[in-house]
Amino acid sequence: MKRIIIAGGGIAGTIVANRLVKALSPEVDKGEVEIVVLDKTDRHVYQPGQLFVGLGLMEPQEIVKNERELLDDRIKFLHGEKGEIVKIEPQNNTVITADGVKHTYDYLVIATGSHLSWDEIPGLREAEYTAWSYEDALKMREAIQQFQGGTVVINVARLPHKCPVGPLELTLMFEDLTRRLGIRDKTRIIYTYPIPGVFGIKTTNDLMIKIFKERGIEIVSPFTVTRVDPKEKVIESQEGEKIKFDLLLGVPPHMGAKVIGDSGIGDKRNWVPTDKFTLQMKGYSNVYVIGDTTDIPISKAGSTADFESYVVTANIVNDIRGTKQKKLYDGSVFCYIATGLDQATYIRFNYNNPPIPPPPSYVHWWGKILYNKLYWTVTAKAIV
Repeated sequence: MKRIIIAGGGIAGTIVANRLVKALSPEVDKGEVEIVVLDKTDRHVYQPGQLFVGLGLMEPQEIVKNERELLDDRIKFLHGEKGEIVKIEPQNNTVITADGVKHTYDYLVIATGSHLSWDEIPGLREAEYTAWSYEDALKMREAIQQFQGGTVVINVARLPHKCPVGPLELTLMFEDLTRRLGIRDKTRIIYTYPIPGVFGIKTTNDLMIKIFKERGIEIVSPFTVTRVDPKEKVIESQEGEKIKFDLLLGVPPHMGAKVIGDSGIGDKRNWVPTDKFTLQMKGYSNVYVIGDTTDIPISKAGSTADFESYVVTANIVNDIRGTKQKKLYDGSVFCYIATGLDQATYIRFNYNNPPIPPPPSYVHWWGKILYNKLYWTVTAKAIV
């Protein structure tokens, strides 16, 4: 029997597990293939919804489900100590969980995601509200509900981070919210970014700078935050800037999962070296890497994981069935960008073709809302 282990049950792990079980249905039903998902928690959070929760636009319970409900019944799911991975040993085709069990595999898909690394910047955790984790989104929601006006700094600490368009959305949705609450004239909004501009892709950056200027949002970049004084409410940068704030929102530094570092299989930020076309871990033909976990130069976003899941699935299926075909990932990404509380644009691009975002509209806003709603029933379950 062939065993496929999926390390991580987030967006990437769930989609690829469901896609694999569908593609390998005959083999799974005959007991020739076993698919196992390992994760510390049985709670599945739809992370793109955290920003909506943080801004008070969605209820917290709308973005959380039980992982078991999302996985095909034929997939084995282990969580808690039985699912918490403490070591990955690709040289031995083994994954070790917190209960001490060694799980051997024929194929491994690493989907351990990206995680907040607050402690890199002194004072940041005490001062900043973020929607980049579920628990923090709840705190941000409360802080925004209490906000009555003042200087708001929206800071992106380091690149890369999950959901690259998220800070743009946070800024523009928050700005629109202050208008609707009647406090825009009492609110100064400053957006700080670690490289020049507001976004890393020129075509999108140009459009967003134009929108920011039209909406009276100040831009300070490059701004590489070095420390935050929570008492004095001052954020400082490597470039010598000091900005006083009443409310600090933003994106903390990100790293790959601790288990990647503990296993010695990642770079210095725990991203796993990955072939950008085959999505195989470099040096291991039976290990694939998907979603935020990779070191490939592409957005760490849910749609990226979805596009990648087709490639990983096809390559594992072809290998199991003995066909020599290799499917290649072209770097495809699709992201909606909310530009207010009722309008959005989007970017669709790959390794060779940069995005050309259309003018923001109500139609694209509803595209984003629909995508969020269909996640549970279509995307996570790999229906298409």
